[in-house]
Amino acid sequence: MRIMSDQPYKGRPVLFSLFLGIVLTLLVSVASAVATVQGLGDTGIMVAQGCAFFVMAIAITLYMRRKDRTMAVYGFKRLSGGDNKAALYYVPLGIIVFVQPAIGGINIELSLGKVVLIVLFSLVVGYTEESIFRGIIWEKLKDKGSLFYILFSSIFFGILHMANALNGRDWLSILLQIINAFLIGLILALLIEMTARILPLIIFHFMFDAMAQLTNATTTENEVFVVAVLNICYLLYGTYLAVMLTRRRKTHIQISA
Repeated sequence: MRIMSDQPYKGRPVLFSLFLGIVLTLLVSVASAVATVQGLGDTGIMVAQGCAFFVMAIAITLYMRRKDRTMAVYGFKRLSGGDNKAALYYVPLGIIVFVQPAIGGINIELSLGKVVLIVLFSLVVGYTEESIFRGIIWEKLKDKGSLFYILFSSIFFGILHMANALNGRDWLSILLQIINAFLIGLILALLIEMTARILPLIIFHFMFDAMAQLTNATTTENEVFVVAVLNICYLLYGTYLAVMLTRRRKTHIQISA
């Protein structure tokens, strides 16, 4: 029995990429709707969403292992001793992870059970989304070129995260959240292009989501400030990565010539 197959989309990498993102979104949306109808509350909704992500995680893992048992073609490679310079590209991610808790503070009223749930939920979300957007889609769109992949995945990632943005309390909050989703997709796409390593991105995604949910709830003004700070970090970081990637491409072309 095939869990997932790209045969219907063979030769249509963009369509297959869209299919993956939409299926994930539908699974999570259905899980959320069922939990809401059942009146399970916020914790129940998170559990339901986590189950949806887990099902998708199993499906994409089986798909990737069928294509390459090591999954190295999708970026699942360790950093070797000669990758010390590449490792420096990830340093800003560590700073970004702690922006929200540094400003809002950690919510010490959360129960141990809720903390464990948040950690597990963030882990499965980070693995699933990165494996799709910076793993499978990256591998599928290689023939389209780096620029196409970076723009496509960033925009697609941002669009699929607009549901979260629409939960904002006012137009400014919504706008900043949409920009936030696009920019974070942009820097992660740039990083996979530069390093071809997905594990650091999964770790970042996991930690970012976990710390965000462990942070105290903020007022509208504080929320706008936090998202604005994050967007500035993303913009500066993304610009740096884009410049470095462009220089690397030019150097490669000159050497090849």
